Amino acid sequence: MPSSRKRILVTTSWYPTKENPISGTFFKEQCELLSHEYDITVVMLNPATTLGIKYFGKRIGGKDIWLESLGDSDHFHEYVSVVSRPVELAVMNNMYSRMTIKKKGLAGIGSVDTEADRKFWRKHIDRLADKLGDKFDLVYGISAQGTATYARLFAEHFGVPYILSEHSPFMIPGTSLNDTFKEAVEGASVFLAISNDKIRQVLMQNIHLKKIEYIGNIIDVNKFKYEPKSHDEITFLIVAAHSFYKNYDLFLQTMEDLKKIATKPFKVIIAGYGANKGYSQGVDEFVKQVEESAISDRVEMIPVVSRDEITDLYNRADAFVMTSIQEGQPVAPLEAACCGLPIFSTRCGGVEDYVDDSVGRTVGILEPEKLASYLNEFLDGKITFDSAHIRDVIVSKYGHEVFVKTFMRIVEDVIGA
Repeated sequence: MPSSRKRILVTTSWYPTKENPISGTFFKEQCELLSHEYDITVVMLNPATTLGIKYFGKRIGGKDIWLESLGDSDHFHEYVSVVSRPVELAVMNNMYSRMTIKKKGLAGIGSVDTEADRKFWRKHIDRLADKLGDKFDLVYGISAQGTATYARLFAEHFGVPYILSEHSPFMIPGTSLNDTFKEAVEGASVFLAISNDKIRQVLMQNIHLKKIEYIGNIIDVNKFKYEPKSHDEITFLIVAAHSFYKNYDLFLQTMEDLKKIATKPFKVIIAGYGANKGYSQGVDEFVKQVEESAISDRVEMIPVVSRDEITDLYNRADAFVMTSIQEGQPVAPLEAACCGLPIFSTRCGGVEDYVDDSVGRTVGILEPEKLASYLNEFLDGKITFDSAHIRDVIVSKYGHEVFVKTFMRIVEDVIGA
C-alpha cells in the first residue's frame, strides 16, 4: 500500500561522507528528524569540471553523472552525486560573464551564466532526477548558495514547489552573486532563515524573496544535556574549524588578556580546529601559534571531536567562547548552551537571537579586552548563570518539537496537508 507521507527531495552541497564525516553533520541530523514525518531523499550534489575530450568519453559511456547511496532506511534515503562538466564550458561561461557585466553595467551581480550553461544544467539535472526514479511533493535546498539552482531545476522537473535555507555567510553584494542563483532564490516559495542576521544578509544582496520564515537551527535536546563532569579549574571551551572568519587570533588574544588580569586559575580547551577537511586551513601553523602563545601551559588541543563525543566535551567545560567575525546561526554554541554552558561571544550573527545577560555576554567583533573582562568576572563569580535556564532557552527556541512544528506548518502552507 503506497505511503501517505509527503515525499521531500533534499539537495545540498554539504553532507557527511566516509571521506569527510564531520562536514554537514547537522544537515544529516535535520533530515533524519524530518524523516519521522516525511519520506526524505537527500542528494549531496557536487559538480566536477573535466577536459572536454574526457567529458565526452564519460558522456558516451553514461558515466558523466554518477549516483551512489550513502544509506537507505525506511523514509530516509541518502545519496551523493557527481555531475561532470566540460572545463571549456566553464571557461566560456566565465568569459561571457565578464563581458556581459561590463557591457550592460549590471549592479549587484558578480557573474552571469550563458544560455548554454543553463541548458547544460537543466538537461543534466533532468537526467539525475530520472536516476532517482521517484516522484516528490516538494524540493528543499539546504544551504542555498551551493544548491539553489539545482533545487529549482529539480522542482521544475517534478513540477513541484521548492523551498530554500542558507547557513553560510553571504559575500559582499556584487562580488559573487550569480544571476541564475538570484533567480532561483527569488523563485522559492519560502526562504527559511536560521537567524535574524541571515535575513539581513540575504536582503543586502538585493534579493526579493516571496516569503521569509524564521526557523532557526535545530538542536538535539535529547543528546545535548546538562551533565557536568567533575574538574578542578574553570574551563573555557571553543569548538570551531580553523578558518579566518572563526577568528582564532582574537580568541588567543582574549585568553592572553585574561591571563594578565585573572587572579584565579583557568583552563582552555580548543577543539575541532582540524575536523572539517577542505574547510579548516593552516592547521599546523595554528598549532604552532598556540604552542608559542602566553597560554600554552593551560591549553588542551583536540583537533577532531566525533559527534558521539561532543556532548561529554561540552560538559567538561564551564563556559563556551566564540570569537567569529561572521556566522549564520552557529551550531556549537547552541549545543553548548543546551548543555547549560553560558555563551561568551562576539556579535557575529545568530547568537544575538538568544544570548542575553541571563545566557551569557556578547561583545563587538574587535573587543578582546572587553571579552576578557567578562570572562574574568565569570572566573571571580561576579557574574553567574543558571544552567537550567540556559538550557530551557535553547529547548524553547531550537528544540525538536519547535523546529518540526514550524517546518510542518511551512510545508502545509506550500503544498497542503
